Amino acid sequence: MKKYQPVHCRICGQVIDRNIEKEGVDWIMPSTNWYYHKSCYENWKQGTPENDEAYIGFIYDYISRDLKMKYDYYMCEAQRKKFISENKMTNKGIFFTLKYFYDVKGGSWDKSHGGIGIVPFIYNEACNYWVKKEKSDNGIIARIEQQIKEARQRDKKVVRKKTRKKKVVIDLGAIGEMENDE
Repeated sequence: MKKYQPVHCRICGQVIDRNIEKEGVDWIMPSTNWYYHKSCYENWKQGTPENDEAYIGFIYDYISRDLKMKYDYYMCEAQRKKFISENKMTNKGIFFTLKYFYDVKGGSWDKSHGGIGIVPFIYNEACNYWVKKEKSDNGIIARIEQQIKEARQRDKKVVRKKTRKKKVVIDLGAIGEMENDE
């Protein structure tokens, strides 16, 4: 039996011993290498984003679940922190900028190189868009936040693709010709 290293819950920070605790009962992994106590995750899913820190999870959840793209977590995290410290952006602003760029403008993830480097270039444009949208469609931001909450409450289905072995095709006629040539 394989021995697993202990991991930490991303919400409470407590240790999860995967050798003792059962996946799906005591702990879950909704995204690759993101471990949670099941109760912590359920409580987190029920809440709406009261503070800016809650949007960090929404950013990565949006990229992996909604865009269904792979990303470089360490690069994204470094970029996100830089945007907040140097450019005075917020996590909520970064989230809605990504949503604007990919959902509204139809931007391509292919050019991102696994990061969120587009954010500072369109942050102000996205903010203006969402301000106008909120004025014309009062409450749209609250509805989007509600949709995020509902999406997090849905069960996630895992689909695993089976790998097939390539069949080796042997041409017996070619072997017979080789024998005749000798």
